[in-house]
Amino acid sequence: MFSLTSRKWLLIMLFSLISISCEKEENSIAPSTASNKEYLANLMDQWYLWYDQVPNVNPDDYSSQNEMLIAMRYEKDKWSYIEDKAAYDAYYNSGLVTDGDQGAHGIYLKYITEDELYIRYSYPGSSAANAGLSRGTKINQINGVNVSSLTSDEINASLGENVIGIENTFGITIPARMTFENGVEVLSQPAKDTTIVIAKEAVVINPILHSEIITTPNNVKVGHVVFKSFIEPAVEPLNKLFTEFKTNGVTEVVLDMRYNGGGRVSIASQLASILAPTSAKGKDLFRYRHNDRQVDQNEDEIVEIADNNLNLDRLFILASEGTASSSELMINGLKPFMDVQVIGQNTYGKPVGSYGFENNGFIYSVISLKILNANDEGEYFDGLPTNQEAVDDVFFHWGDIREPMLHQALYMIMNGSYDQSASTARVGQFEINDLKNKSFKLKEDRENRFDQIIEIK
Repeated sequence: MFSLTSRKWLLIMLFSLISISCEKEENSIAPSTASNKEYLANLMDQWYLWYDQVPNVNPDDYSSQNEMLIAMRYEKDKWSYIEDKAAYDAYYNSGLVTDGDQGAHGIYLKYITEDELYIRYSYPGSSAANAGLSRGTKINQINGVNVSSLTSDEINASLGENVIGIENTFGITIPARMTFENGVEVLSQPAKDTTIVIAKEAVVINPILHSEIITTPNNVKVGHVVFKSFIEPAVEPLNKLFTEFKTNGVTEVVLDMRYNGGGRVSIASQLASILAPTSAKGKDLFRYRHNDRQVDQNEDEIVEIADNNLNLDRLFILASEGTASSSELMINGLKPFMDVQVIGQNTYGKPVGSYGFENNGFIYSVISLKILNANDEGEYFDGLPTNQEAVDDVFFHWGDIREPMLHQALYMIMNGSYDQSASTARVGQFEINDLKNKSFKLKEDRENRFDQIIEIK
């Protein structure tokens, strides 16, 4: 057994795979310098969860190790990949998803109708967010041209090269915001039309997109946090935020992970140590299970209770098919100990994980284990189901109590049941226009790769 603060370093030598624990003194063994394809073949044979399903391949038949890996992957595996180590380190250590002079506005868009384009999210602290391009903002014009007259491909082209310093002008409508004040619903912020000019910049993920304490009309203090990525820069902000929640008497938490695609399991463990009831202390949060060639690597990670633990009996998770990997692991891991209510849509479905193996400056992330909870539950390749369906409605700011997923959580807290009429109406009213949205990416390319990792280092 080991605690959530543990780390496992795995180094691979040619023809032999050696694992060392971070509790041991670091040695001077260098990462393998084996030829890449030979290294990959050996890695898949020894560590791949489905090693017995890998077809026989001839490395000479493939022009690259990436092409070879794709040919070797089991049909259920959509995640194993190979990436440059420097890019990998930059992402997990700082949240950086652009290189060199690459730039972007860091805004993630979505059409609601043929003519209505909204901001799905942007990162706090970015030029875009500071100027008003945040969740719920409607984009009316780009560089003087009405959005309604442009296709999504034309919009992407009109924004220019992805280079730092490229400017664009946006005509926008910042949304109104409905909140609770003194137990009453009030319009705390009216809608506002404005025009802004911003330049593209390096994109750095801010893992917490929004946070606040909502006091409901029945005087329950609800900690609401929109959490984007389980990366290293999340550690201190999460600790600080939940310390504030505890100090201010928060007794319910709404954790919005609808766009959280995963990351470090260690940070999922950290968050679980805050959210789990104290009765879960010392019990298994995660059970790591490997293939039959690595049975000695099977271990159980226990729940520890943090100083800022809220001792919750219930947790609301806002989810979508973009909720994946470490997000799902934490949901599944907490379910044996508390009432975890999932609102939104079924999650993505990734109950497996990988280690980061290093060779010749590359990180090899191949699926190496499945992860179960204390009840040995896992295998949710079709995703985790919801307790209450709700649409991802980008009309509203994160903190607007009318936002459908947040509304459902607050309604349950106030009334002891979900608002069936509101949910049914919204799900039927807004259908995603896949054709117009197809060229708008959900996230930066590097993030799209890396947030599928569950690495224990």
